[in-house]
Amino acid sequence: MRRRFLFVVLPLAGAALGVSLLAADLPGAWRSWRYARTIEQARGEALNYVTLDRAAFSHSENRLADLRVIDDEGKEIPYALRSQITRPREPVKLSSALRENSFVPKEFTQVVIDLGAKTGFHNNLRVRTPESDFINWVEVAASDDAHVWRIVSARAPISRFNKDNLEGNQTVRYSENNARYLRVRIQEAQHPFQVTDIEVFSSPAANKEAATENGIALANSLAPDSNGSESLTRWTVDLGSGNTPISKFTFETTQTEFYRAVRILTSSDGKEWQFAGGGEIHRYVFNGVSEESLEVSCYENGGPRYWRAEVLNGNDATLSGVRLSVLMPQRFVLFHAAADRSYRMVYGNARATAPDYDLGRTLQIPAVETMPHPSLGAEEIISNYIDPSPFTERHPNLLLAALGLAVVLLGYAAVRALRTPAPPGEAN
Repeated sequence: MRRRFLFVVLPLAGAALGVSLLAADLPGAWRSWRYARTIEQARGEALNYVTLDRAAFSHSENRLADLRVIDDEGKEIPYALRSQITRPREPVKLSSALRENSFVPKEFTQVVIDLGAKTGFHNNLRVRTPESDFINWVEVAASDDAHVWRIVSARAPISRFNKDNLEGNQTVRYSENNARYLRVRIQEAQHPFQVTDIEVFSSPAANKEAATENGIALANSLAPDSNGSESLTRWTVDLGSGNTPISKFTFETTQTEFYRAVRILTSSDGKEWQFAGGGEIHRYVFNGVSEESLEVSCYENGGPRYWRAEVLNGNDATLSGVRLSVLMPQRFVLFHAAADRSYRMVYGNARATAPDYDLGRTLQIPAVETMPHPSLGAEEIISNYIDPSPFTERHPNLLLAALGLAVVLLGYAAVRALRTPAPPGEAN
């Protein structure tokens, strides 16, 4: 199974090895850092940003805590590490009140929300419910007077899979509007669907500075494991080390309509597996329009070497032509460059702790298009590298030899003491 996925790791590892054959010297203060990369053509008197690649993640220690930027004089340059360039802003939860929560037997549960007379634009809501295991379709309608309604989402799914320890999805997106009233109909005909609250959030139009994280591909279009079962489709990925984080799993399939839960597992040895999260993927067609969500986000910052993604098929057939891609998160290093200096990025020091710069708290980030974006040069191994580990950690065999010698000498001394006759007059 592991051999099937060696192509995920080996080409990248081979590339990293190839560039690492280069060597460089560092000033004395930085000789405990094992790797260096030239920051190519940083623009002076400007805020620059560099995108970290897989080699930086793989050879860094303590989740990038050892990352440093230095100039050609060996001076440490403050930097800010960010996952997005534009200033992040989260959707705002709007004030609302429930005006109706009723059940129409053999049809649906209906909830009406009042957002107030001066509500802003909104385009998504979250259903708060104690229901534990469900998949239901939801219709959302909007109105300015609670009498004349217009459909803004005709058919969207909500779900939860407590029996599989998966939270599922209770968020519904709909056409952007600023209507005062929303009507939510949950298509559960057999019994009232319990709703404790409907949370409504502002639309992206009110958050234009928000940026999404696309990620960097680690593996593309992987076929499922051959040892899966009909009830689940499984992929196992060996990242080669535990330093590379994963941001999301993306799926592709030729199937036109489906709704499946996804479970994520991790392992340090490929034998013992732990639950690490999950989500759901779906695609359906309504009135000729396809609605789909084929991504499952992951919030693991690094640590496990082995990952599994499992699509839970239940009693349905395996998704047709299903494939998996794995992405790592984007990370950007931002720093101010001087006009007459050149720069390098260094990493690979297990003893280093994360730096604390004023820049990380004071930096206001402009749009990415307006900033210089120098690239990273080939990775270089430091030729004058000094291992920062204590002497006993670097030479554990010497310590064992010394302990062994001490035991032998103590034993020899004890034997000599037993064989030495007692002075006259002291014998019993």
